[in-house]
Amino acid sequence: MKKFKFHWGWATLLVYATFMTVFLYYFYKSFQELKTNELVTEDYYTEELQYGNVLAKKQNADTMKVNIQIINGNNGVLIEFPKYVRSKDIKGNVTLYKPDRKALDKTLDLKLDSLNQMLIPSKNFISGRWNIQIEWKKDSIPYFVEEKLMIK
Repeated sequence: MKKFKFHWGWATLLVYATFMTVFLYYFYKSFQELKTNELVTEDYYTEELQYGNVLAKKQNADTMKVNIQIINGNNGVLIEFPKYVRSKDIKGNVTLYKPDRKALDKTLDLKLDSLNQMLIPSKNFISGRWNIQIEWKKDSIPYFVEEKLMIK
């Protein structure tokens, strides 16, 4: 039986095999990351048909005397309505939307305190980009505001 000799031919094969293994591993991982990106919404066609309503609500919000303030602070996100709006007249919800992780999306009831503010604590967020959507009604008039935030 002949004894195995390790020479430059085997070394070249080993280098190429290692390179191909590492390359294929990262190629596979990159496709796995692409699969985790989710659609913005599951029923996008129906929502697209309803988008005219959203535009009308946005236009209503643009006609307000003072705009809603959405402030990204250390304690969380503060939503502040104008002082002339009475908090008990407002009914609506706040949607926290993380574009790259659907599992983190949340919808909260819009509950304003006596200062016309709502604080969403920072425990509701992980760092990254978030879309905050506020939809409410006052005197049967619908309103909608959306803002993009970077949470650190």
